[in-house]
Amino acid sequence: MPMSTPNLYRDTLGKLAAEPPATKTALLCSLLFEIEVALRSGKTHKQIWQRLSEAGLDITCETFCRLVRRTRKKSRTSAARGGKSVEVPELHAQQTAIGVKHDPLANLRRIEASRPGFHYRGTENLDVLVHGRRASREQNKH
Repeated sequence: MPMSTPNLYRDTLGKLAAEPPATKTALLCSLLFEIEVALRSGKTHKQIWQRLSEAGLDITCETFCRLVRRTRKKSRTSAARGGKSVEVPELHAQQTAIGVKHDPLANLRRIEASRPGFHYRGTENLDVLVHGRRASREQNKH
């Protein structure tokens, strides 16, 4: 019994997707999750490259690092099937795992604290500084 046209196309695309990637970049895209797991476990790019080259991957270490960097950047900006983002915010996931609440202004506070030069953060009342007036309760004390 002949297949309907949409099913024939789906079957053809399924067979195409099952074939190994044609380019090394596409191969690294398909291995990106496993590469990131290895990186998170403490392995270096060079150690991962050495294992892959022993298994038959024929690229230099520099090319491997460049392709991984490019692939990681590309996967974070693209969306996954179903409209969900592929990006996994590592820092937020780490903070949630240890129970630390996410601070959206942490980078601003860090930059402010490391600013060069002297920065006076006055604690005086504005009326005292500008107009020379004391608060009413301070005047009653005298």
